[in-house]
Amino acid sequence: MRVVIGGSHNGKREYVKNMLVDVPHHWVDCSVGEIEIPPGTKVVIDRIEQWLEQSELAEAEAVEHILKSIEGKDIIFILTDIGRGIVPMDADQRKLRDACGRLYQRLIGQADEVTRIWYGLAQTLKKRGEII
Repeated sequence: MRVVIGGSHNGKREYVKNMLVDVPHHWVDCSVGEIEIPPGTKVVIDRIEQWLEQSELAEAEAVEHILKSIEGKDIIFILTDIGRGIVPMDADQRKLRDACGRLYQRLIGQADEVTRIWYGLAQTLKKRGEII
């Protein structure tokens, strides 16, 4: 599994699209519904934070659902870092921010490679289990 993380509108999607120009893949936009991962192809999972916000599952159940869905699959997660900046006044937005932080820790912990995109610049944070 690979994780590409960065702030909103920092170039994560463009980075992944360029990485996959000649690679067959399936793009899952989680903002439009349930996470459905087809077998046998590279899969990009995008906007998981929006799925987490819309899900009626409890946080622990939602995380387990995601982790079970990706078992044994070739996955690239595009994660939007919503944990920086001003803490939201709205309790639900704070809850989402915390839930994303915990989910992202699990995904990054399991990832073989982690790349941070900051204003279009890629920085490798982890590669094949080694922290760089």
